[in-house]
Formats: sequence, structure tokens, C-alpha cells
Amino acid sequence: MPKFKHSLLLLILLLAVKSSFGQAPAELKAPEGFKVTVFASGVTGGRLMAISPDGVLYVARQPQGDVVALPDRDMDGKADAVEVVASGLTRPHSVAFNNGYLYIATNPAILRVKYANGKVDGKPEKIIDLPISTTPHFTRSIGFDKNGKLYVSIGSSCNSCEEEDARRTTIMQYNADGTGGKPFAKGLRNAIGFDWDPSTGAMWSTDMGQDKLGEEMPCDEINRIQAGKHYGFPYFICNNVANPDLKDAKGKMDVKDAVPPAFELPAHSSPIGLTFYKGKNFPAAYRNAMFVAIHGSSPTARKEKIGYNVIRVIIKNGKPAGTEVFVSGWLKDGAVLGRPAGLITGADGALYISDDNKGFVYKVSYSK
Repeated sequence: MPKFKHSLLLLILLLAVKSSFGQAPAELKAPEGFKVTVFASGVTGGRLMAISPDGVLYVARQPQGDVVALPDRDMDGKADAVEVVASGLTRPHSVAFNNGYLYIATNPAILRVKYANGKVDGKPEKIIDLPISTTPHFTRSIGFDKNGKLYVSIGSSCNSCEEEDARRTTIMQYNADGTGGKPFAKGLRNAIGFDWDPSTGAMWSTDMGQDKLGEEMPCDEINRIQAGKHYGFPYFICNNVANPDLKDAKGKMDVKDAVPPAFELPAHSSPIGLTFYKGKNFPAAYRNAMFVAIHGSSPTARKEKIGYNVIRVIIKNGKPAGTEVFVSGWLKDGAVLGRPAGLITGADGALYISDDNKGFVYKVSYSK
């Protein structure tokens, strides 16, 4: 083969690899003693994650319509491969394992497939039909409590409106087989991330405020979720302020019946994943701590970008008292170098972060 043709083929191959695996990873910073490394690349569109019974990281990839496994068989701190375990799905956003099944939250349905001997066995089957959305709020998130009940967050069909479908703006509760569905909590515009505090058993979630009320309004939220409670949307925003977008609402709600946010986050910062650290690798001060992935503001919502980091929520006496940046570096000199989305504690005690913008999964570990 002529030398120039060989060089051309090599260049094409290198460009293909770069296209497949995205740009260079961001230079991320964490507190002293913590180390942030790239666990996997080429996981474009990776959103929420789960750890299999045998300790493998699974990620739902929304635009690709699949779920991938990221095994680290040689235990070198990096994924050996990006293995597709389910494909042909409609906007898969979240995954969970329970009692021998892998559950997958897609836009129109909750699916499950048998999981045994470290692998998916068969094809996913539908167990729950869900409201369909094209935009906005087409994400569906799932999780299981300690009693094996399945929870599904379903966002609003609009920016700000009264819903006809009672399943919207809720966190729904189901039996593990998909039966017995009922609203567990209401009035949540888009509670994408939720988890249970391992020290108290309390359920917490993020929630995104609506658009078109200015750059500083309304706040995004962190809520302590309780059964049967209503968290205000669409009638109230932030600390139970009447929603100015709903002057002609058909329904009404007494302010005393709406639960205000447990903690207010900056407007349009876009909190997505929320998890409690459940490992033992981190120092004692970080164990059972709440972490939130702040996806970052869009240019249509704020002129000056904010967010693009992972924060730790400081809880005192059972209530959020403040936040501190835990991992940063996705926003540098106004340039977006990635957008954190999902968070999960790995079997090795590290904290894993998916970046749905550049296709990386980062690993945060600690060493003295």
C-alpha cells in the first residue's frame, strides 16, 4: 500500500476513534485526598446508573436507546468495555436491580428483564405503561426502597400547567411486578433524582423549577419526600410563593397544604442525580452524605452559566443547612467541558459520575 494511503487510513481511523469517544476529559477537582479519574469513555448520553448484584456498573443511555454494562474485570479502575445489554429502547433514562431482575425506565414504559449469573437473560418485558412525552420532561427515573416497592418519577407535560393525567408531577409507587400503582407524592414538577438516606430511611429528591420567570426565579429544589404530601406545583413555587404563571388556574390549593422545599438551589441550575454515599472508602464525614449532580444552566435560561458540578448537601438535625462543591471543572472560562448527570456508589466504595454531554463516566476515590 502506498505510504500516503496508509497515512490517510490511519488519520481516518484516529478521527473515527475521537468521534466515538468524544473530546478529552475535563480536569476535575475534588477536596484534598480525593482523586477523580476516567472510569469509562464513549458512554455518550449516559444518564442514571445502577450497580448489579455482582458489582458491575450499568448505565442508561438516552439518545442511543440502550443500556450498557461497564465491567472492570481486571480491577484496574477502568472499564474493560462498553457492553450493550439492551437496545432498541425509547429514551431509557434510569436502571435498577431488584430480586433477580434489571428494571429499565423508558419514556413510555417500565421494563424488566431477568438477570442471573452476572448477565441479562432474555428480552425486556413491559410491566407498567407510563404517560408519553416528547418534550419537555421525557425522563423517567426509578428506584426501590428497602421493602422492595418500586418508585417512578414522572415530570410535567408542560412548563407550567394543570395536568389532566394524575400520574404526572408525581413520584408513583408500585409493587415490584408493576401492579398496585398509586401516587406516593404529588406536586413535583420534575423530580429526576431521588434516593433514601441510609441513616434515617427518609426519601429525598431533586426538583426543577419552571422557566420563563426570569434568570433568578424560580428556585430549583431539594425535597424531603413523604407519603401523601403535595409539594406545591403548579400552584406554588419556591417557599410556597403563588405561581404568577397560573393566574387563570381552574383548580385551587390552600398554601397550608403545600410542602415547601427542604432546600432551595439557584434558579435554572438543573439538579439531576441525587444519591447518598453508601460506601466505606470515603472519610467518616462523607459517609451517608447526600450528593447532587448539578447539570448546569442552559443559555436560554441564564446568560451567565452556573452549576456544572457535583455538590454535597450538608445536613444538620435532619435538615439541609447548606451545600459545598465536591467535584468541579466541567465549566472553565465559560466553556462547557461536560455535564454531570447520574451518581452512584460503586461496589468498590468509589462515587461514580456520568457525563451525558461528553460521554465520560468518572470515578471519585479516596486515599489517605
